[in-house]
Amino acid sequence: MKMKKAAFALLLALLGLMACSSIDGTDDVLARYDKDGYRYSPTYMRGTVHYLKNMKPEYVKVMRLDEKLYPVDSIEAPVEKNYDGEYTFKVDDRDYEFPFVKIVPVFPLDKNEKMEFAQYVRLRESNIEIRLNLPEAVMSGRIETLVREKGLEFDSAMTQAIKEMQFAYNLVSNVGTNYSTVWNDVFDKRLDVYEYMRSEANLNGLLMYIYCRHEVSDSVFYSTFKEYREGFAKNGVADSALMAKSADAWLSTFVVYDDDNGKTQYRSFSRDSVVNVGAFDENFFKHTYGVSFKLTRTRSYENEFFELDNKYSSLKGRTFIYDEGLNYWRLQTLLDDSIGVCLYSKDSIAVSNGIYYRCRYGSAVWNVESNRDTILNKMYGYCKGHSISSGESGYLSDSLFVCECDSSNICDWTDKYIDSMFKKGDKLYASALNAKAVKLFGRCSKELNGEVRQIDSVSVSCSFYYDAYRSSWKLVESDEE
Repeated sequence: MKMKKAAFALLLALLGLMACSSIDGTDDVLARYDKDGYRYSPTYMRGTVHYLKNMKPEYVKVMRLDEKLYPVDSIEAPVEKNYDGEYTFKVDDRDYEFPFVKIVPVFPLDKNEKMEFAQYVRLRESNIEIRLNLPEAVMSGRIETLVREKGLEFDSAMTQAIKEMQFAYNLVSNVGTNYSTVWNDVFDKRLDVYEYMRSEANLNGLLMYIYCRHEVSDSVFYSTFKEYREGFAKNGVADSALMAKSADAWLSTFVVYDDDNGKTQYRSFSRDSVVNVGAFDENFFKHTYGVSFKLTRTRSYENEFFELDNKYSSLKGRTFIYDEGLNYWRLQTLLDDSIGVCLYSKDSIAVSNGIYYRCRYGSAVWNVESNRDTILNKMYGYCKGHSISSGESGYLSDSLFVCECDSSNICDWTDKYIDSMFKKGDKLYASALNAKAVKLFGRCSKELNGEVRQIDSVSVSCSFYYDAYRSSWKLVESDEE
């Protein structure tokens, strides 16, 4: 039995190394076999350039290689579009000394440059379903390092590089106790977005395009691709600083807005929006920033905040907010950072640089507000048909308005007191003082209860009551007028 196995192994070795015949008086290669006894050459190849649909390849280069993956020669294969809209290529029967090739789809970059994404392909008995893709192009440099510097055989190098890629770029999400764990495989062939709970997105095969900042431009995309490829080639890991840079770039394309139906959205808008890359992918940002979006609240209607603390991110110090009413995470806008977060359940007015903004209930977006009565009503209380409203004061910019009611209890804000000066003891003194305090410090609230603040030469204290009409900033009686 041992002799038979040894003879078979010897036969395979002879076939793999020689595999020749002189049928017509010349040496034509008939067949080559790999170490497992499978015929891999000569072979016909056919494949798909599986990149984004708006990336049109010009042609494909196919390189024969030596044992250390250095090119021996190269041919160009044309690219055609099939009925499914996919770009395909084919190469007629050729002989390959080793059971692997380097295939390079070539794309236009600008007038004088091209984008090339080299990929190594293991030749087998049938080679008609080759799929050229971005993740394996990023991985190609690592295979070279493992073969040339670490001394691994091609198959072992490919296996190790795949595992390292999955560890470096895969995302794992446990989406809840009632749901199974979701894996996002870096080698996923689906170039689409699968959206699921809370408007999150599963990027599938689009993951590497986000890492490579394709949403920015072709030149940024190609240069970032080369950075990732070179960095991964060295040690089989993804560079943390580069990952944070990629996350920053994608996050900068997100916008909080109200759609045509009045529903607040948080979506990305870029040139990749055409392939529906828009929904916030919590897992991607967990992975790139090294943060947790896990909710820790113990009761309903409680919002969660956390500050981004990634030393490589240009957004370090910015805040993420989980809005219970919207049921998803988002980055606070710069306006949120400046005047307070606009939440779905909030209805309030805020001012910044002399401009008034309103956060409407059910919106979660700050919008410019110019209606005088709306601003005064939301900031100081509604001027309406209740005796308690009469005499209430409010400031709009530097102008004082007072709510007055007539004998029929019809109330309205009036500006007839704009130039008036009130002293302690005057009927409108307390109201005007409260209005100035609200303008400076915000309405007296539960959080501010007991706080003492200075206004000009007097001090005021927040006296909070659950009856909103009774809550106000009041003069600290020890002060003189």
